Amino acid sequence: MDAPGLRMRVGMIGLGRMGRPMAERLLDVEFPVTVWARREASAVPLVARGARAAASIEALAAEAECVLTCLPRPVDVTRVLTSLLRAARPETLVIETSTIDPGTSRRLAAVAAARQVAYVDAPVSGGPAGAAAGTLTVMAGGAPAAVARARPVLEALGADVHYLGLAGSGHLAKLCHQIITGSACAAVAEALVLGVKGGLDPEQLVAALSTASEHSRTLEQQAPAILARAFEAQFTADLAGKDLDLALEAAAALTVRLPLAAAARHCYEEMRRLGLGELDQAAVVIPAERVAGVTVRAKPAP
Repeated sequence: MDAPGLRMRVGMIGLGRMGRPMAERLLDVEFPVTVWARREASAVPLVARGARAAASIEALAAEAECVLTCLPRPVDVTRVLTSLLRAARPETLVIETSTIDPGTSRRLAAVAAARQVAYVDAPVSGGPAGAAAGTLTVMAGGAPAAVARARPVLEALGADVHYLGLAGSGHLAKLCHQIITGSACAAVAEALVLGVKGGLDPEQLVAALSTASEHSRTLEQQAPAILARAFEAQFTADLAGKDLDLALEAAAALTVRLPLAAAARHCYEEMRRLGLGELDQAAVVIPAERVAGVTVRAKPAP
């Protein structure tokens, strides 16, 4: 390990909408960062900012003291961490930041433990802007000693780091978060479509809802995108649906009913069937608009 006072050497795997700004943030606060990506071009901007590019997962594992993963789906996380854990040195720290199911997380934690690798599940909330600014909310699970080791990295990425319990607890908490987010986004879309279909001005409606008792961060974030028809993905509808799938699977395993999450999942599945899955989840308004025959749009500037 490095001498006291020096930043630990961090590896980053997964350089997408969230992984890239997380790696940039770690570089900004002077962590030595090595990256690996299936597409070499994904690593180029980070190398230009001072990161090293590893030729393989195994090469990254050979030099990193701490490895972060930020990947789309459980199958991707399992594939990457299976390779990484085979090559990782004892005492390496793995911080898994993707949104996956707690069962997969616990299985990977067990494999890591068998190889004397510390494992922390630490999914995040706050989007690419929060990652770049280091203001994410981090939901951490794992052995207390492992989470303590991870804190310098987690606190560089997040303004709020919450310890939820043993391995898998962070991922379960993130699925709880995704139930609220996915359902609330669909509810905002439905409310705006109903109002516009009934003759209300969409901007006036949003202004009224924004000061009412049910004002929410989701309304604050999603309504401007809907009014501007700005659906370039910050977080895709496909991934919103995937996260609700994982939440419903976790609920079935725990004998918990989630009727609202199931209804919201139907909305994102409808988007996928319409070929809208790569748009931002705010575009969940579009299927409702098509049925109602209206568009929720701000008036053009005079």
